Amino acid sequence: MKNGGKAVLGILAGTAGYFALTAGAYLPFVAREARKDYDDDCDYLLILGGDILGADTPSPQLLARMERAAAYLRAHPQTVAVPCGGNFRPAQRVSEAEIIARFLIAQGIDPARLLPEDRSTTTYENFEYALPLIAQYRAETGGGERVGFLTSSYHMHRAGVIARRRGLPQPLRVTAPTPGAAWKRFVREYFVAYELLYHW
Repeated sequence: MKNGGKAVLGILAGTAGYFALTAGAYLPFVAREARKDYDDDCDYLLILGGDILGADTPSPQLLARMERAAAYLRAHPQTVAVPCGGNFRPAQRVSEAEIIARFLIAQGIDPARLLPEDRSTTTYENFEYALPLIAQYRAETGGGERVGFLTSSYHMHRAGVIARRRGLPQPLRVTAPTPGAAWKRFVREYFVAYELLYHW
């Protein structure tokens, strides 16, 4: 084999080794959190947004989060929810926060319990923009202090890390199921983990 071919094989082998090593180090944390069924008692609950199909159709992932949120809010009538997510995809016409809020209201949740955050485009921004809304609401109403978030099981690890970095040392959590093939979402988590490094 010529030297050029050996160099290419070496690069490919090194790249494959890098991915195997880093995935092996990171994904066990994702899987461990995904196996837990969190149902913490929250005064405020961020409902993290998810994919939108077309103009305003929630993906199965987001629908599962919304259904879990509706059930949780019915069981915890004191909780104030913060639907999170902006309007930033080319075909999208309604923000994720608005889609979540509409669903919850249709499920019988009082609109007065909702503080929509409709600017964010990432998980990091979900917390960056939602936490000041909660702080302002608490200052005006004297509400409780227990802040948590609701997201899909596969997303729980990364969201928890980001929550701690955004000022919640012990964030409370509520788990929504992951629809479809969970392993695909685990693979995605590996490739978007750069968000943790970018916002270190």
